[in-house]
Amino acid sequence: MTERTIENIVQKTGRSREAARRALLIDQGRLISPEEVADACMMLASEAGRSISGEAIVIDGGALAR
Repeated sequence: MTERTIENIVQKTGRSREAARRALLIDQGRLISPEEVADACMMLASEAGRSISGEAIVIDGGALAR
């Protein structure tokens, strides 16, 4: 999926492959894993998330906080 995503960015924006790859990296210098997204979903579906509603959960490794 990541290679396909990078190729889509290159085609739609004209960026280089390296610039497209950098756009996908989080502040920690790596891609967010599907397991990290799944962990957040599981927490929201569990007892721990029972009082959370109507929120946008940002899973971006801190990029939004910059």
